Amino acid sequence: MTTTVPGMRSNKLMSMDIDQLRGWAAFMDKAVIVSLVAVILAVVALGITTWLSFRYNGAVRAQEQAALDRYKAMEGDSLQRERDVAAARDRVAALEQEVSAARERTAALEREVSARQGRAAALEQEVSTARGRTGALEQELSAMRARTAALEQDASTARERAVAFEQTAREANERASRTTRESAAASEKVRTPQLDTAEIQQRLADLGKLVREAASRTADSAPQAPRQGVGQGIPESAAATRELQPSPVVASLRKYAGTKAAVFVVQPISDAQAVGSAISAYLSDAGWAPGTWTWTGVAGIFGVVVLIKEGSDSATNEAASTLVEALRSAGFNVTKGDWPANWSRFRGMLDGPQTPGPTEAAIRIVIGAKPR
Repeated sequence: MTTTVPGMRSNKLMSMDIDQLRGWAAFMDKAVIVSLVAVILAVVALGITTWLSFRYNGAVRAQEQAALDRYKAMEGDSLQRERDVAAARDRVAALEQEVSAARERTAALEREVSARQGRAAALEQEVSTARGRTGALEQELSAMRARTAALEQDASTARERAVAFEQTAREANERASRTTRESAAASEKVRTPQLDTAEIQQRLADLGKLVREAASRTADSAPQAPRQGVGQGIPESAAATRELQPSPVVASLRKYAGTKAAVFVVQPISDAQAVGSAISAYLSDAGWAPGTWTWTGVAGIFGVVVLIKEGSDSATNEAASTLVEALRSAGFNVTKGDWPANWSRFRGMLDGPQTPGPTEAAIRIVIGAKPR
């Protein structure tokens, strides 16, 4: 009798009994269970592997996306930097142009400063020249004042001599009258008193001639006395002499006494100042209100030009016309004209009194080169 161990195969075919079949069934059950467990484990491993694969793929895609984003960001930064570089280049070009323009402006300003320095030096030279002329004029004015004082003294001496001559003439007249009365009382001495009377009359004529010559010398010397300053009155002695014997110019202008006139003496002209002083003296003697200013910075004016403010009344126009005729009769080269611009505006520079102003008078007398 042969026996078999469960789980063992018999060497004999088709000789298994129920126990063997049970053994084989149990074995197959265990094998199926093992296989099922193995399948389950395989499925679980596959799921885990698949999950890990998904996680890895997600992490890889995230890294790739991050790398792609970084690349895109770097590319955007590169483009932005290129744009910044282009803008910086444009800005540098604009700054270079501004620097070039600034250099040109600096060069122009340097040239302008140099020109202004040259003009300032020229102005300083003109100021120095003007100061020199002012010093010379002050010296000349001092000399004129001394000359005026001497002329006033001469005029005073002439007046005293004239008074002495008049006194002598009165005494001579008294003696002549007394001699005439004595000659009328003593008829036997008629011839002798007649001779004495003739001699006395001849002496009176000589004394009268001396008086006239003294008065004439006083009148001739007084108008030549220059004024001590602009706006000052003439010497009292000369004024008194002119009052006694006014010139034709003064006599014709006295009708318009009180008229204001501005005398503009163009400088530097050698004889213009003397002509201005003479005309101003005529106006002052006639009772006008002249003011004298020296006018520098102008040229092209010749002779004496009388100008009238536009819109002046008929009395002013008549006074100006009379002034032109009177100065012409005195030997001045006088013309009448119009002011070429606004009455209150003038070129150059005026030097004279502040009050009244040089533009207040309605009549202007401009004295240029070679006025006579």
